[in-house]
Amino acid sequence: MGKHIVITGVSTGIGRDALGLLHQKGYHIYGSVRKKADAKLLTKAYPQRFTPLIFDVQDQAAATQAAKLVFEECDRIDALINNAGIAVPGPLQFVNEEDFEKQMDINLKSVRRITNTFLPLLGTATDFKGKPGRIINISSISGLLSVPFNGVYSISKHALESMTDVYRRELRRYGIKVIAIEPGPIKTKIWGKNLNSMEQFVDTDYYDILQNANKIIENTEKNAFPVSRTSDVILKCVTKKHPKTRYIVHKNAFIFKIFANYLPDKLLDWFINRALSKGKRHRPV
Repeated sequence: MGKHIVITGVSTGIGRDALGLLHQKGYHIYGSVRKKADAKLLTKAYPQRFTPLIFDVQDQAAATQAAKLVFEECDRIDALINNAGIAVPGPLQFVNEEDFEKQMDINLKSVRRITNTFLPLLGTATDFKGKPGRIINISSISGLLSVPFNGVYSISKHALESMTDVYRRELRRYGIKVIAIEPGPIKTKIWGKNLNSMEQFVDTDYYDILQNANKIIENTEKNAFPVSRTSDVILKCVTKKHPKTRYIVHKNAFIFKIFANYLPDKLLDWFINRALSKGKRHRPV
Protein backbone atom coordinates (compact mmCIF):
# COMPACT_ATOMS: atom_id res chain seq x y z
CA MET A 1 0.00 0.00 0.00
CA GLY A 2 1.38 3.41 -1.01
CA LYS A 3 1.92 6.42 1.18
CA HIS A 4 -0.49 9.29 0.53
CA ILE A 5 -0.82 12.80 1.93
CA VAL A 6 -3.28 15.61 1.20
CA ILE A 7 -2.00 19.18 1.58
CA THR A 8 -4.05 22.33 1.05
CA GLY A 9 -2.38 25.37 -0.47
CA VAL A 10 0.75 24.00 -2.16
CA SER A 11 1.33 26.80 -4.67
CA THR A 12 3.71 28.75 -2.44
CA GLY A 13 5.18 29.03 1.05
CA ILE A 14 4.89 26.31 3.65
CA GLY A 15 2.65 24.11 1.52
CA ARG A 16 4.99 24.25 -1.47
CA ASP A 17 8.06 23.42 0.60
CA ALA A 18 6.30 20.63 2.49
CA LEU A 19 5.23 19.15 -0.84
CA GLY A 20 8.85 18.99 -1.94
CA LEU A 21 10.15 17.41 1.25
CA LEU A 22 7.37 14.84 1.64
CA HIS A 23 7.57 13.94 -2.04
CA GLN A 24 11.30 13.39 -1.60
CA LYS A 25 10.50 11.00 1.28
CA GLY A 26 8.39 8.84 -1.01
CA TYR A 27 4.86 10.09 -0.38
CA HIS A 28 2.29 10.62 -3.10
CA ILE A 29 1.03 14.16 -2.57
CA TYR A 30 -2.46 15.37 -3.40
CA GLY A 31 -2.06 19.13 -3.25
CA SER A 32 -4.72 21.78 -3.58
CA VAL A 33 -4.17 24.83 -5.80
CA ARG A 34 -6.59 27.49 -6.95
CA LYS A 35 -5.16 28.08 -10.41
CA LYS A 36 -4.75 25.68 -13.31
CA ALA A 37 -1.44 27.35 -14.15
CA ASP A 38 -0.06 26.40 -10.72
CA ALA A 39 -1.30 22.84 -11.17
CA LYS A 40 0.51 22.66 -14.50
CA LEU A 41 3.78 24.01 -13.08
CA LEU A 42 3.76 21.64 -10.12
CA THR A 43 2.86 18.64 -12.26
CA LYS A 44 5.83 19.45 -14.47
CA ALA A 45 8.08 19.74 -11.40
CA TYR A 46 6.75 16.49 -9.95
CA PRO A 47 5.70 14.26 -12.86
CA GLN A 48 5.37 11.27 -10.51
CA ARG A 49 3.61 10.93 -7.16
CA PHE A 50 1.90 14.32 -7.30
CA THR A 51 -1.74 14.96 -8.11
CA PRO A 52 -3.08 18.52 -8.17
CA LEU A 53 -6.53 19.13 -6.72
CA ILE A 54 -7.87 22.33 -8.24
CA PHE A 55 -10.21 24.11 -5.86
CA ASP A 56 -10.52 27.12 -3.59
CA VAL A 57 -10.93 26.10 0.05
CA GLN A 58 -13.87 28.52 0.25
CA ASP A 59 -15.72 26.50 -2.40
CA GLN A 60 -16.77 23.31 -0.65
CA ALA A 61 -18.61 21.96 -3.69
CA ALA A 62 -15.40 22.15 -5.71
CA ALA A 63 -13.40 20.68 -2.81
CA THR A 64 -15.81 17.75 -2.52
CA GLN A 65 -15.62 17.13 -6.25
CA ALA A 66 -11.81 17.21 -6.21
CA ALA A 67 -11.69 14.88 -3.20
CA LYS A 68 -13.52 12.18 -5.16
CA LEU A 69 -10.29 11.46 -7.01
CA VAL A 70 -8.48 10.80 -3.73
CA PHE A 71 -11.25 8.46 -2.58
CA GLU A 72 -11.11 6.60 -5.90
CA GLU A 73 -7.33 6.08 -5.69
CA CYS A 74 -6.77 5.59 -1.95
CA ASP A 75 -8.14 3.33 0.76
CA ARG A 76 -6.53 5.58 3.34
CA ILE A 77 -4.27 8.62 3.62
CA ASP A 78 -1.36 9.02 6.02
CA ALA A 79 -2.03 12.67 6.75
CA LEU A 80 -4.14 15.69 5.97
CA ILE A 81 -2.16 18.92 6.25
CA ASN A 82 -4.44 21.95 6.55
CA ASN A 83 -2.09 24.67 5.36
CA ALA A 84 -4.07 27.09 3.17
CA GLY A 85 -4.45 30.47 4.82
CA ILE A 86 -4.34 34.25 4.48
CA ALA A 87 -3.45 37.15 6.78
CA VAL A 88 -5.72 40.19 7.08
CA PRO A 89 -3.96 43.03 8.95
CA GLY A 90 -5.35 46.17 10.51
CA PRO A 91 -7.13 47.55 13.58
CA LEU A 92 -10.05 45.35 14.61
CA GLN A 93 -12.15 48.50 14.87
CA PHE A 94 -11.76 49.31 11.17
CA VAL A 95 -11.33 45.98 9.34
CA ASN A 96 -14.42 45.67 7.17
CA GLU A 97 -16.90 42.85 7.63
CA GLU A 98 -16.11 41.24 4.28
CA ASP A 99 -12.39 40.96 5.08
CA PHE A 100 -13.13 39.70 8.59
CA GLU A 101 -15.44 36.99 7.27
CA LYS A 102 -12.98 35.98 4.53
CA GLN A 103 -10.23 35.58 7.14
CA MET A 104 -12.43 33.35 9.30
CA ASP A 105 -13.71 31.32 6.38
CA ILE A 106 -10.31 30.52 4.95
CA ASN A 107 -8.29 30.08 8.14
CA LEU A 108 -10.94 28.39 10.25
CA LYS A 109 -14.22 27.31 8.65
CA SER A 110 -12.56 25.74 5.63
CA VAL A 111 -10.31 23.66 7.90
CA ARG A 112 -13.40 22.06 9.42
CA ARG A 113 -15.01 21.51 6.02
CA ILE A 114 -11.88 20.00 4.44
CA THR A 115 -11.12 17.88 7.51
CA ASN A 116 -14.63 16.44 7.59
CA THR A 117 -14.38 15.69 3.86
CA PHE A 118 -11.29 13.50 4.32
CA LEU A 119 -12.03 11.96 7.73
CA PRO A 120 -13.23 8.63 6.25
CA LEU A 121 -9.78 8.17 4.65
CA LEU A 122 -8.09 9.05 7.94
CA GLY A 123 -9.91 6.40 9.92
CA THR A 124 -13.57 7.17 10.64
CA ALA A 125 -15.09 5.00 7.89
CA THR A 126 -16.90 1.93 9.25
CA ASP A 127 -14.95 -0.34 6.87
CA PHE A 128 -11.61 1.42 7.42
CA LYS A 129 -8.60 -0.87 7.53
CA GLY A 130 -5.00 -0.08 8.32
CA LYS A 131 -3.26 2.53 10.44
CA PRO A 132 -5.26 5.70 11.16
CA GLY A 133 -3.94 8.88 9.58
CA ARG A 134 -3.00 12.22 11.11
CA ILE A 135 -4.34 15.74 10.87
CA ILE A 136 -1.76 18.53 10.94
CA ASN A 137 -3.08 22.07 11.22
CA ILE A 138 -0.72 24.89 10.33
CA SER A 139 -1.55 27.41 13.02
CA SER A 140 0.70 30.27 14.19
CA ILE A 141 2.24 31.79 17.27
CA SER A 142 -0.44 34.43 16.66
CA GLY A 143 -2.86 31.76 17.85
CA LEU A 144 -1.12 31.80 21.23
CA LEU A 145 -0.45 35.51 21.71
CA SER A 146 -2.65 38.31 20.38
CA VAL A 147 -1.15 41.66 19.47
CA PRO A 148 -2.68 44.88 18.10
CA PHE A 149 -3.26 45.25 14.35
CA ASN A 150 -2.84 41.53 13.84
CA GLY A 151 -6.14 40.80 15.55
CA VAL A 152 -8.25 39.30 12.79
CA TYR A 153 -5.50 36.83 11.91
CA SER A 154 -4.88 36.11 15.61
CA ILE A 155 -8.57 35.45 16.25
CA SER A 156 -8.70 32.96 13.38
CA LYS A 157 -5.62 31.15 14.66
CA HIS A 158 -6.77 31.15 18.31
CA ALA A 159 -9.98 29.51 17.11
CA LEU A 160 -7.96 27.03 15.03
CA GLU A 161 -6.03 26.09 18.19
CA SER A 162 -9.35 25.32 19.89
CA MET A 163 -10.60 23.39 16.87
CA THR A 164 -7.40 21.34 16.90
CA ASP A 165 -7.93 20.46 20.57
CA VAL A 166 -11.57 19.49 19.99
CA TYR A 167 -10.77 17.28 17.00
CA ARG A 168 -7.86 15.67 18.85
CA ARG A 169 -10.09 14.73 21.77
CA GLU A 170 -13.07 13.65 19.70
CA LEU A 171 -11.08 11.62 17.16
CA ARG A 172 -9.01 9.81 19.74
CA ARG A 173 -11.50 6.94 19.62
CA TYR A 174 -10.42 6.31 16.01
CA GLY A 175 -6.71 6.55 16.74
CA ILE A 176 -6.38 9.71 14.62
CA LYS A 177 -3.68 12.04 15.95
CA VAL A 178 -4.34 15.79 15.55
CA ILE A 179 -1.40 18.19 15.78
CA ALA A 180 -0.93 21.96 15.60
CA ILE A 181 2.23 23.54 14.21
CA GLU A 182 2.71 27.14 15.35
CA PRO A 183 5.30 28.98 13.24
CA GLY A 184 6.63 32.38 14.09
CA PRO A 185 7.99 34.55 11.25
CA ILE A 186 8.76 32.32 8.26
CA LYS A 187 10.19 33.40 4.90
CA THR A 188 6.95 33.13 2.93
CA LYS A 189 4.81 35.59 0.98
CA ILE A 190 1.86 35.62 3.41
CA TRP A 191 2.87 38.90 5.06
CA GLY A 192 4.63 40.39 2.06
CA LYS A 193 1.27 40.35 0.28
CA ASN A 194 0.19 43.01 2.78
CA LEU A 195 2.81 45.59 1.81
CA ASN A 196 1.09 48.99 1.40
CA SER A 197 -2.19 47.56 2.73
CA MET A 198 -2.19 49.89 5.73
CA GLU A 199 -2.88 52.92 3.53
CA GLN A 200 -6.58 52.11 3.84
CA PHE A 201 -6.35 53.15 7.50
CA VAL A 202 -4.71 56.52 6.83
CA ASP A 203 -7.65 58.46 8.28
CA THR A 204 -7.78 56.47 11.54
CA ASP A 205 -6.22 57.20 14.92
CA TYR A 206 -3.88 54.24 14.44
CA TYR A 207 -2.05 55.40 11.34
CA ASP A 208 0.82 56.94 13.30
CA ILE A 209 1.82 53.35 14.14
CA LEU A 210 0.62 51.61 10.99
CA GLN A 211 2.61 53.83 8.62
CA ASN A 212 5.69 51.87 9.67
CA ALA A 213 4.09 48.57 8.66
CA ASN A 214 6.01 48.13 5.40
CA LYS A 215 9.36 48.46 7.15
CA ILE A 216 8.22 46.12 9.93
CA ILE A 217 7.09 43.48 7.44
CA GLU A 218 10.34 43.73 5.48
CA ASN A 219 12.50 43.51 8.62
CA THR A 220 10.47 40.58 9.92
CA GLU A 221 10.95 38.73 6.64
CA LYS A 222 14.71 39.31 6.77
CA ASN A 223 14.98 37.82 10.26
CA ALA A 224 12.52 34.99 9.66
CA PHE A 225 13.26 31.27 9.67
CA PRO A 226 13.60 29.57 6.28
CA VAL A 227 10.40 27.76 5.36
CA SER A 228 12.27 24.44 5.50
CA ARG A 229 12.24 24.65 9.32
CA THR A 230 8.48 24.26 9.29
CA SER A 231 8.62 21.48 6.70
CA ASP A 232 11.03 19.54 8.91
CA VAL A 233 8.50 19.75 11.76
CA ILE A 234 5.71 18.64 9.42
CA LEU A 235 7.76 15.57 8.46
CA LYS A 236 8.27 14.81 12.15
CA CYS A 237 4.52 15.06 12.75
CA VAL A 238 3.85 12.66 9.89
CA THR A 239 6.45 10.04 10.81
CA LYS A 240 7.06 10.16 14.56
CA LYS A 241 5.30 7.39 16.46
CA HIS A 242 4.25 9.65 19.32
CA PRO A 243 4.30 13.26 18.13
CA LYS A 244 3.57 16.11 20.50
CA THR A 245 0.18 17.79 20.27
CA ARG A 246 1.73 21.11 19.20
CA TYR A 247 5.06 22.43 17.97
CA ILE A 248 6.25 26.05 18.12
CA VAL A 249 8.63 27.00 15.30
CA HIS A 250 10.31 30.15 16.61
CA LYS A 251 13.84 31.41 17.26
CA ASN A 252 12.97 32.10 20.90
CA ALA A 253 10.39 29.39 21.53
CA PHE A 254 11.07 29.08 25.26
CA ILE A 255 10.83 32.83 25.90
CA PHE A 256 7.73 33.03 23.74
CA LYS A 257 6.06 30.28 25.79
CA ILE A 258 6.70 32.30 28.94
CA PHE A 259 5.24 35.45 27.39
CA ALA A 260 2.20 33.66 25.99
CA ASN A 261 1.39 31.42 28.95
CA TYR A 262 2.82 32.79 32.18
CA LEU A 263 3.17 36.56 32.03
CA PRO A 264 0.29 38.42 33.75
CA ASP A 265 -2.02 40.10 31.27
CA LYS A 266 -1.31 43.64 32.48
CA LEU A 267 2.44 43.12 32.30
CA LEU A 268 2.15 41.67 28.82
CA ASP A 269 -0.05 44.62 27.80
CA TRP A 270 2.69 46.95 29.04
CA PHE A 271 5.41 45.18 27.05
CA ILE A 272 3.33 45.24 23.87
CA ASN A 273 2.41 48.91 24.29
CA ARG A 274 6.06 49.77 24.91
CA ALA A 275 7.10 47.97 21.74
CA LEU A 276 4.41 49.73 19.72
CA SER A 277 5.32 53.14 21.10
CA LYS A 278 8.88 52.59 19.85
CA GLY A 279 7.55 51.63 16.44
CA LYS A 280 9.24 48.24 16.45
CA ARG A 281 6.43 45.94 15.50
CA HIS A 282 2.76 45.34 14.94
CA ARG A 283 2.88 41.56 15.05
CA PRO A 284 4.76 39.05 17.25
CA VAL A 285 8.32 38.25 16.09
